[in-house]
Amino acid sequence: MTTFNDYIVFVDESVDHSLTSIDQSYPIFVLAFCLFEKKHYAEEVTPAALKLKFKFKFKFKYFGHVQVILHENDIRKARGVFNILQNANVRSVFMDDLNILVEL
Repeated sequence: MTTFNDYIVFVDESVDHSLTSIDQSYPIFVLAFCLFEKKHYAEEVTPAALKLKFKFKFKFKYFGHVQVILHENDIRKARGVFNILQNANVRSVFMDDLNILVEL
């Protein structure tokens, strides 16, 4: 039987994808890791992330589904499904909810 460890890791990058002509307005490469204890991830983080997407007694507070990917660039620029964040009131409440999730 295979033995697995007690942690799960997520890795993401943020980079100017052109290695031949670097965008001078974003000449950055970032590699970020997020390490969770599996029990904490399963019992605390995942339910909190779903609550952010699926909130208030079977009503979707922000989106029409829970498959939304919380992509920083889209959130920051209020693009795609995050165009709802162009409304300052919605953006404020969403960011408060997102901050609660990140604090877990």
